[in-house]
Amino acid sequence: MKINPNFFVLVLAIAATAGCTTVNEYVRDFNFVSVSDETKIGTEMSAEIAKQMKILPASAPEAGRVRDIGKKLVAALPQREFTYTFDVVEDKTPNAFTVPGGHIYVHTGILSFADNDDEIAGVIAHEIAHAYERHPAKGLSRQYGVDYLSGLLFKQNQNQVKELALKIAKQGILTKYSRSDENQADEVAFLLLKKTGYSQDGLLLFFKKLARLKTGYSIPILSTHPPTPERIARIETLKANQGKLITNADEKKLL
Repeated sequence: MKINPNFFVLVLAIAATAGCTTVNEYVRDFNFVSVSDETKIGTEMSAEIAKQMKILPASAPEAGRVRDIGKKLVAALPQREFTYTFDVVEDKTPNAFTVPGGHIYVHTGILSFADNDDEIAGVIAHEIAHAYERHPAKGLSRQYGVDYLSGLLFKQNQNQVKELALKIAKQGILTKYSRSDENQADEVAFLLLKKTGYSQDGLLLFFKKLARLKTGYSIPILSTHPPTPERIARIETLKANQGKLITNADEKKLL
């Protein structure tokens, strides 16, 4: 990856004049990872995840179900910068996560927890939205900072790649997106469901079921911000207005 050295000069200049808080805001909003590098990192991470987690074979009915839903949703995207992949992890926890570069994983717990394909599509659409908006790359920048990420990209440290891949898979570290990231992913997911013919209630009903779960469940998807009740309220508002309140130009392409 080639990064203009002036970028680092700019970061240092901001730090000197405005303090660390401003730098954090700048890094959060500025994605300096190219699509090609994000794809490479994601490919390496997915290879590590395959070694450490039990991934169902592509021929498994569950894998085919998730893959078919995922492909239908991806086909509705205005543009595709990644080759999206969909895998099923044998894990009873109702969770899903996205690795940089469009690699999406759904736990078997999601499939047993959901009542129908509409709810599963809601979860997958939400994860696709994170990849589509490149939230994983932005999340890496925000979570680890310039030094860590540049070392990962420039030195191609395999131990570092492995460590990060497992953190994402086992601890849901990239589900800790910003409030705006989560809102954006919910909006894109709502629009994808609407555009592809799945019930617009898919993600909404899934969130309502998660909100009713007994405390004690360790579910990374619930650790996100904003809180689940707030997200439910926002999706209900989107439904009531058929998405017309969305102002983001990129998202409006899905209307």
